Amino acid sequence: MNNEQLNGAAPAIDTTRTTGNGSEAPVAADPLSGVIRYMRQQLGMTQEELAQALGITVGTVSRWEKGRFRPSRLARALILEYARTHNVVVDLKSTGRH
Repeated sequence: MNNEQLNGAAPAIDTTRTTGNGSEAPVAADPLSGVIRYMRQQLGMTQEELAQALGITVGTVSRWEKGRFRPSRLARALILEYARTHNVVVDLKSTGRH
């Protein structure tokens, strides 16, 4: 599966975020969020199950999938290794920062 197929399979994320004062601010779409959700769904896992498998919190998985936070370099390596060992093809390198 190539990146176009992978990103095409991923759902869109919200394009606004509520700020501290209650107003909404635009959020840049982060294709990485769709990649993480795609991987989790391909594995048939809930956010809680993925969080437990990766040794992180459910909130962290949720924030990654919503595009509110990006995984650190170490977390991206962990995600890639987990996907690889479970035969899910993902390419986080083409989604922006390395």
